[in-house]
Amino acid sequence: MKALTILVLALLFTGCTKDDNCKILLLRIDYMTNTFEGGHEQILSKGIADSDSIPIIVDYDPPGDFGNIKLSYEPTGETIFNGSIIWMGTGKISYPESFLNPQKYSTISNPIDLPDISKLHNLYMSNQLDYSSIWESINDLKIVSEYLKSEKGITLFLYTPSVGAGDPNTWDWFVIMNK
Repeated sequence: MKALTILVLALLFTGCTKDDNCKILLLRIDYMTNTFEGGHEQILSKGIADSDSIPIIVDYDPPGDFGNIKLSYEPTGETIFNGSIIWMGTGKISYPESFLNPQKYSTISNPIDLPDISKLHNLYMSNQLDYSSIWESINDLKIVSEYLKSEKGITLFLYTPSVGAGDPNTWDWFVIMNK
């Protein structure tokens, strides 16, 4: 009985999906064209019960010449994104190491409406944003409909590997979801 109680409490604390996997999804969208460029799904070691937002720690090292931005999943410290930023140059994404090709994602016939604005969180930009054009690039993905079932918030993050006289053609939006 004691072991069963501990197991139930552990499952409640982790907040993982029914198959006992907590997952983070990063969907990459071109900043200039709003074209879906691929995604990365990561299994996490544990999650947070009843959290309606994604607990992300941002470690930002501003570029003097070279900088970096790292996003970690707060409950575990696991890296979910890491990329360099170069002043008057172009940084690179070091994590995830690769993204699944957009053609590998199944689609659905009825596009998903943009979630309520209260569910969307812009990671570190304070300006108002028209989320609809970003959302339209992923609103027909089956995986998005699966993640939306978790009813958790959605985080948007703009990665700018080039700053100063940076080139927006190298920038990408990331839509981050978890379940």
